[in-house]
Amino acid sequence: NIYYAWSDASVDDSMIDIVKQTTSYIKSVAASEGILASAPYDNYALAGTSVEELYGPVNLAKLKQVKQRVDPENIMGLAGGWKF
Repeated sequence: NIYYAWSDASVDDSMIDIVKQTTSYIKSVAASEGILASAPYDNYALAGTSVEELYGPVNLAKLKQVKQRVDPENIMGLAGGWKF
C-alpha cells in the first residue's frame, strides 16, 4: 500500500497524475515479473476508474444481474460510488 497526502488543493491535478504514474509503473514491473495485475480495490481506486476496470467484464455482467434482481428500483443508485 502506497500512501500519498498533500494539503494544498492547487496541486491536486499534479498529485493525482503522480499517483496514476506510480500505479502504471508498478503494474508494468509486475507484468514483467509475470505477475498479473488485478483490479484495484474499490476503496483505493481513483475517481474516474471504470467499473469495467474494477470488476472485469465477466464479474460486471454478473453484478448487473444480481443488482437487477435485488434492487430493481435502483435504490442503491442514489448512493455514492461506482454505478453499474
